Amino acid sequence: MQSRETSISSNPQSTQLKQTLCELNQHRYPYVPNPPGCKKRASVALIIRVRPTFPDQASFEAGKCGHRAGKDLARLQSFFSQAWVQRGDPEVLFIKRAAREGDRWTSHIAFPGGGRDPEDNDDGATSIRETREEIGLDLDAEHCLQVGNLSERIVTTWLGKTPLMVLCPFVYLLMRFDTGPLTLQPSEVHSAHWVSLRALLCPHLNTFMSADVLGRFGPSASRLARSLTRLLFGRILTKAINLVPTESVYCSSGPGFLSSSRKPSSNVSVKLLRWLLASTRRQNPYQQLTLWGLTHGIMSDFLRTLPSCDTSNLWAWPTLSPIDYQFSIWLFTYAYRRQKIRELDPSTFTTDNAGERPTEISGHGELDNATFTTFPPRSRNGIEDSALLEVLGGYYPRAKAAVFFTLVLRLGAGSLFTMWAIRQFRNRHFLR
Repeated sequence: MQSRETSISSNPQSTQLKQTLCELNQHRYPYVPNPPGCKKRASVALIIRVRPTFPDQASFEAGKCGHRAGKDLARLQSFFSQAWVQRGDPEVLFIKRAAREGDRWTSHIAFPGGGRDPEDNDDGATSIRETREEIGLDLDAEHCLQVGNLSERIVTTWLGKTPLMVLCPFVYLLMRFDTGPLTLQPSEVHSAHWVSLRALLCPHLNTFMSADVLGRFGPSASRLARSLTRLLFGRILTKAINLVPTESVYCSSGPGFLSSSRKPSSNVSVKLLRWLLASTRRQNPYQQLTLWGLTHGIMSDFLRTLPSCDTSNLWAWPTLSPIDYQFSIWLFTYAYRRQKIRELDPSTFTTDNAGERPTEISGHGELDNATFTTFPPRSRNGIEDSALLEVLGGYYPRAKAAVFFTLVLRLGAGSLFTMWAIRQFRNRHFLR
């Protein structure tokens, strides 16, 4: 009979992860200064660990992987040379932020992190401090390694008009599995979730998320402005991933852990409506753990660096939710999109079919439609590549023209209908 060690083959994703982390360690992304008028900087921590097939075999060898083991690259190679790591399942840590009134990031799936304080030495120190404060994980420990960083990005408002902050993502590797339970900050974090890389790359878990057009303005946008904007333009469709955690930790003392207790209504119609809504929620078990927006953009950047991984479904052309806006944007941008597909490497684009919404694309673009961020691209050998510099820069003016055209058509159709209704009312009143 085979032993349980030899019966488990190596996980190819561990090998791919090793190549990616070594590449990130050797080629750092450049520092992005704050644009004029924007002083805020923030950092997040993309934390990776390997879940062993047999936890009792997962041991941390401080002599080979600790601080005294030499350079970071040597520590990485020693870590991935262990049998339990090669057979393990790589995972990424996400948090669900606590529900807070007036917070633009309320209840979002995110990475641990936050704004830079004056006492922070650099952006990396910010990610370490925020992680310790939010989930109680010490990234300065001997078994933690700051591998490198991802592209720093300038977060802007819709269509990139006003810069809000510079976001700096850092990649960390936990080289031991038994790190102890996380301690969540009740006012900041609702829950923490470990998600396998296999789940993040699974095409069946990819979906679309509708976001508020004025979402970037946060509490500064009034409820009336939001309602009018939603009525006129609908919502923005962005790419998203339904998360399936392998392990979750919840903050029981924080808001939102248990639904507020309310006296059940005796109205039959209210009971029926609640039953229908509950049925709808059961059809989508991942509704409360959907990765989208800024964190989706950062995670997509990392997944694209994995060799031999199909990431063609991680990006989509921007569009709006109403069907008339979708059609006009598709029509106004059709020639431009076809031209860009011919100009750029065909292997990085999917087929531009008329029936799909929206056309998906894989590549290092400068402006992320789902997150409204700009960042410098970098090819695998560290050389700047500006092939996609103007992809969305030329797409947005055409999309805005399509939106304006559709809005004029809506107003014209509404005016004609109103005139027809008034005429019908007058005719009926005159006949009486």
